[in-house]
Amino acid sequence: MSVFLRRVLIIGVIAVVAVPGSALAQMRVSVGAGAGIAGSTDASLSEGRTAPVVMGQVTAMAAVVGIGAEVDGWRNGTSSVLIASGDLQFRVPSTPLFVKLGAGAGRGDPDGKGTITGTAGHVGAAYDIGLSATRAVTVFGNAFLVYAPARSFQMVDGGLAITWR
Repeated sequence: MSVFLRRVLIIGVIAVVAVPGSALAQMRVSVGAGAGIAGSTDASLSEGRTAPVVMGQVTAMAAVVGIGAEVDGWRNGTSSVLIASGDLQFRVPSTPLFVKLGAGAGRGDPDGKGTITGTAGHVGAAYDIGLSATRAVTVFGNAFLVYAPARSFQMVDGGLAITWR
């Protein structure tokens, strides 16, 4: 795990522990792990490499719309990908389902052919399984495309997160 990603996750955990529950009434903070597949757009994603993924997300929610940031990290041996995006999150009314759309930046070497840095697009979904009024286990899934003029890459990930809401 990169130093940057470790710091983001630590700050998120400290914020959740240090801030009183009433101040988080409109906030969603998720920290999770899962698996992903990443590869260069020179080939099909089915030719990509699989690896563990970590995810951290903070979103300020209104009734059904929120704005936030998400960081996803993927690592396979010496290859790694780190993507940070600002997201709009939409809650499907009367359900625990959320849809995310975002843009940001990504950097990585998903296929061992050299580091790529570029602009990222993000589409995702999350489903909360409530544990209490303020905690949930969240099933998440994301798709990213990172565009760079010379060569681009894509990543799809999914997993489970603990969410404070």
